[in-house]
Amino acid sequence: MINPWTFGWTQLLTIVGFVITILIAIGGFRSFERWRKEKIEEKRIDTAVDALVLLREMKWVFDNIRSPMSFEYE
Repeated sequence: MINPWTFGWTQLLTIVGFVITILIAIGGFRSFERWRKEKIEEKRIDTAVDALVLLREMKWVFDNIRSPMSFEYE
């Protein structure tokens, strides 16, 4: 009968599997952090684009408000 406490291939492969799982988990956490930073940066860019669109619209409105002879009754 084989002693179950002897160290063999099964135990070695189990340890290797645990090490690979830990490495994948660490890599996943790092990539999640990178993804989170990208999403924050994406929100900043969207906010900046929205602000630029609003500024262009405001510039057009104020140019039309202050332009002479833009309406017949002026």
